[in-house]
Amino acid sequence: MAELADIFETAREFSELALHQLSSGELEGAEKTMRAVLKFAPKHAPAWRLLGDILSASPGRRGEASKAYARALELDPGDQAAEGGQVRLGARETAAPYARHIEREMLLPHMAPADGKEVAIADARAAEAAENWQGAKRAWERVLEIDPSDTWAWSQLGHLLSVNLHDYEGAEKAFRTALEEDPTDDWAWGKLGIMLADFLGKVDEGQAMLRHAISLEPGECYYHGWLGWSLYRQSEDFEAAEKVLEQAVKLWPEYQWAYFHLGFVRYAMESKPRAAEKAFLSALALDPEDVPTLYNLACLYDEQLDSPKKALKYFADVIERNHADATAFKRQAILYHEHFDDVEQAAFHYARAVERDPLDADLRVRFAWLMWERMARPDDAIKHLEKAIELVPDDPWTLTHMAQAKYHGLGDMDEGKAYLKQALSVDNSFDWAHVLLGSLLFDEGEDLKLAEYHLREAIKLNPAQSFAWSRLGRLLLATEEDTQSAWNALLRAVELAPGNMDAAADLVWMGLYRLFRADLVADYADQIIASEEAGAFALSLAALVKRQSGDDSGNVIDVLRRAIELDPEDHFVWHTYGEVLLYDLADLENAEEALLRAQTLANDCSTLDCDIALVRYVQGRFDGARAHFERALEIDSEVSLAWRAYACYLAFSGGDEALAEEAFERAVELEDKNFEPWAIYALYLADQIGREDDARIAMEKALEIAPSGLDVEDWARRFYRPLVLG
Repeated sequence: MAELADIFETAREFSELALHQLSSGELEGAEKTMRAVLKFAPKHAPAWRLLGDILSASPGRRGEASKAYARALELDPGDQAAEGGQVRLGARETAAPYARHIEREMLLPHMAPADGKEVAIADARAAEAAENWQGAKRAWERVLEIDPSDTWAWSQLGHLLSVNLHDYEGAEKAFRTALEEDPTDDWAWGKLGIMLADFLGKVDEGQAMLRHAISLEPGECYYHGWLGWSLYRQSEDFEAAEKVLEQAVKLWPEYQWAYFHLGFVRYAMESKPRAAEKAFLSALALDPEDVPTLYNLACLYDEQLDSPKKALKYFADVIERNHADATAFKRQAILYHEHFDDVEQAAFHYARAVERDPLDADLRVRFAWLMWERMARPDDAIKHLEKAIELVPDDPWTLTHMAQAKYHGLGDMDEGKAYLKQALSVDNSFDWAHVLLGSLLFDEGEDLKLAEYHLREAIKLNPAQSFAWSRLGRLLLATEEDTQSAWNALLRAVELAPGNMDAAADLVWMGLYRLFRADLVADYADQIIASEEAGAFALSLAALVKRQSGDDSGNVIDVLRRAIELDPEDHFVWHTYGEVLLYDLADLENAEEALLRAQTLANDCSTLDCDIALVRYVQGRFDGARAHFERALEIDSEVSLAWRAYACYLAFSGGDEALAEEAFERAVELEDKNFEPWAIYALYLADQIGREDDARIAMEKALEIAPSGLDVEDWARRFYRPLVLG
């Protein structure tokens, strides 16, 4: 007994998996699961019933579904769900929705009143009304014993056998007998065509019969509707299906079922979203409670019409009518998460979805993503990811998200690498795992060659991957090996995703500090300033570009204040802000405050010491000024700007001229491709007696490499003789 209980418990667990596969549309996997269950539990009635549910969802296999339901009822006659499945199979092959068919079914053929045929027909109708299907069958057989040539009666028997008794072989024989007697009976052609295509999997023959029925009765919407359904569900011929379904609703404007499938066909085609919307709305107007229409209309608004608010509304309508629908909760959660950035609502809907479908690995991964990235709950995220991996142990997407949670959520770089390597061992063509492993290795900084390999592999697999191009560009900048390739990679990243602010910021940084050509990145600076997604560092870089292009200092200050609001703990933001106040506006008091704030955030910035040194000099604190200039060079003697600032200080303070020239020459040597040290050195030389030719040569060099349109002398004068000196 205990062993039997264990078998049934195992069957129940596997049935849960199959049920999840069924709800996810994985019909083949669900069927394999249930057939495996029935091998070790062949007398488990619920397993037979679930197999029936799976097969009934597969076009052309409803005959097999009927046998599975019958086996479930044989094992458990009280299984109402199996009985309901059989009933739904019959309803699936319903009588025509068009009134003319109902009338035609009720019309009696001409007959002699004395032969008993009229009585037998009346008995058949009475048995059908009482849902006594076996009694109805016997009555129709009695009619046909009296008159074997009655094609109408043969069709009635065929309908009864297929819809109510699920005897498809008998039904096929009855319909074919009717057609032998009367080849013009469109109703028999149509019903047999539906049964062959949808229930017995004889798609081509069934569709041919439906087309023949249409040729006999072109005005019957029913045949058009079912042919359209079969064309797209069974043959995947969406264009032909659309034409046939359009004709169906044209023939009967209240054909709700055909409107729904017309909408679905257009939705599946992806090229006619507005036409799909129109069809779905027509279906909904005819039946406002139809859940499939509500759900698919919501999906259409989400996926193709970029109307997330409407999508939310219709998913909510689905939930209102079916509180157990995990998929609608999941879709709402994704919308709140990815479209509206509403963490609270996303978490609420993810949680409701998980309650209803705990076996959805994708759902758990998405919930975990929200938890570690936005909710500071990495430990809870890991639990969901562990369950997801238990459900789908060889899924690279799930393993990659676990890597992200481990690395970004918990700061565990080793675990992150391990999961990414596992993901790639499962599927080495999974581009996202290559991107993340390359990015992680770049952050780690120990093996940049391997990092570059993974980033290039990701690009090879998916050349449209903006993030991969962006990270490759940054890596190439860091290695300082190939400036042109770095530029090209970053440029490609922004082309693929204009909203990629990280790549845009790297391009601007490169324009300012590697190419020394702010004019080349002016458009990207404008994009950063216009973007609501831009960070503080990116805005500060953009402000420097605007500053060099000669934009109004007030506008530059506004951008920097916006950056400060975004991140008041960013050293570079405060430093840039202080520098603009000092050199461009001569606002000594506020400049000092900003620069000292920057120093509290980073005390090892050589160029910051140079700016503070200038403040001290203007304040008359000459020893302090010299100390800051010298400290700047101690911090990093390879920074051109520090040597340039020191040289300017020696020039305007009347210091050692030979040392000043030495400092200018060192500044030029360190950045000989930058116009700034050349231009400022030219001004210094022009002040020296007899150095006019040297000054001219230096200025010519500056003009040769300076950004186009820039007043180079005016720019140089700001730093050679700052306004703050008075």
